[in-house]
Amino acid sequence: MPLMFRIAPWWLLPVTLAAVLGGAAAFMWGRAQAAVEAAPSGAAVGAAWSGTIFLRNDGTGPATAVVNFYSTAGVLVHSYSVPGPIPAKGTASIDTEAIAALPAGFAGSAVVSSNQPVNATLVASDPTNPAVNQTLYNGFSAGANTAYVPSISNNYADQTSTLAVQNIDPVPAAVTIRYIERFTGAQTAVVSDTIPANSSHFYDSGNLPGGQQLPPPWTGAALINSAGGKVVAAVHQPYLTSNKAVAFEGTAAVGAQSFLPSALYQYGPQGQTSFISAQNTQSTPVDMEVTFYGTDGRTAGVANGRVQGFQKQSWNPGSAGIGPGFLGSAVARASGPIAVIVEIMSATDLSMAYTGQIEGTPKQVLPYVRWAPSIDPRGWRTFVAVMNVDQSAAADITIKYYDQNGTLVQAPSFRGVAPNTKVNHHPGLFVGDNPFVGSIEIEANRPVLGLVNAITVSETQAESYTSLPSQ
Repeated sequence: MPLMFRIAPWWLLPVTLAAVLGGAAAFMWGRAQAAVEAAPSGAAVGAAWSGTIFLRNDGTGPATAVVNFYSTAGVLVHSYSVPGPIPAKGTASIDTEAIAALPAGFAGSAVVSSNQPVNATLVASDPTNPAVNQTLYNGFSAGANTAYVPSISNNYADQTSTLAVQNIDPVPAAVTIRYIERFTGAQTAVVSDTIPANSSHFYDSGNLPGGQQLPPPWTGAALINSAGGKVVAAVHQPYLTSNKAVAFEGTAAVGAQSFLPSALYQYGPQGQTSFISAQNTQSTPVDMEVTFYGTDGRTAGVANGRVQGFQKQSWNPGSAGIGPGFLGSAVARASGPIAVIVEIMSATDLSMAYTGQIEGTPKQVLPYVRWAPSIDPRGWRTFVAVMNVDQSAAADITIKYYDQNGTLVQAPSFRGVAPNTKVNHHPGLFVGDNPFVGSIEIEANRPVLGLVNAITVSETQAESYTSLPSQ
């Protein structure tokens, strides 16, 4: 089952601690237990999904955090106190599998409140079947009355999406979800629902409520409108005949350009390629241009096209005439507001996904950073890309690695990074074949964005997530 997660400033939280200074909220479903039958081999769609929330304390003092779990009806199921204070710059993990008060098959949401500002990333997995791919996605800083999802499928390219929509406000949200087919632009289905305060509802593209149907094979985009409570959205997308799965956030923040810190074309031993899906968020057509940049700061190629109202189109670096082995970044630009998702696939059956961002900040964080030794084939290694999203000036960038206790252990710097260009780093460059567990804080003199591409030591599983603005 998919899990959904959001981060919110304390003033958005329906439940807070005394003298709260900052906080977070999480929404999730599908807590598994050991007794749950394992997913059959080759079927991530049947996995028993559970999740671990990785909280990072972005404040200057110790953080005390509480997680309140709500059902899909908005009923408080359990209030969980995170053990011990989280040190400043430190991280803590909340394994929902270990919270006995959450029943097997729990489907709902959670709100995390804290006396310090925090950010977080959620890692979802099947604890009964480690062969199923883990998924990664972030929390949100706020909700909105409109959200966009550039990629939704029903039995298309071996994938069927589940869309999770969460009401972050203390009043009900009357939600309308419009599904727009990619190739014809037809509005194939419209789902209407009321989501109670503090709760999440989940929409299986293969089994929509109210008799609505997306005839397979179907692919397109979704437009979410809410009256009353503000909402956030995420997509959980397992593959139907393999152990692969990806997850990514929907977005309310749209603009005439979207920054993509990782763009690959038949890169590395896995032959990784980035597929860029851009959704037109208005009813009139927009002209699109995707520009690819090498790590040397030069333009490597340009792909373009016209996207009709509310539809999506897809490109990859090969669309711009770029040859195999490309490693770089990209910027999607349009004549109107767009939303972008990047899905990374490979010749060796790896799959990853992340959401493009319309802006960066001089300070970003990555709450989940790992480096597993080579003796642990299922262990995760995170590879970091940091992109200068300033359009006119070079950036000086420092990548600060902190361990779980908030201790700064490494801080490599990069000077004069060209506009729209990225630099790469990973913990193995300073720990070698030893383990690392912690987080990253990115500091720059220009707005930047970060991205993690995570891959197991065995190179059989992978997933991606973008950085978050430091609170």
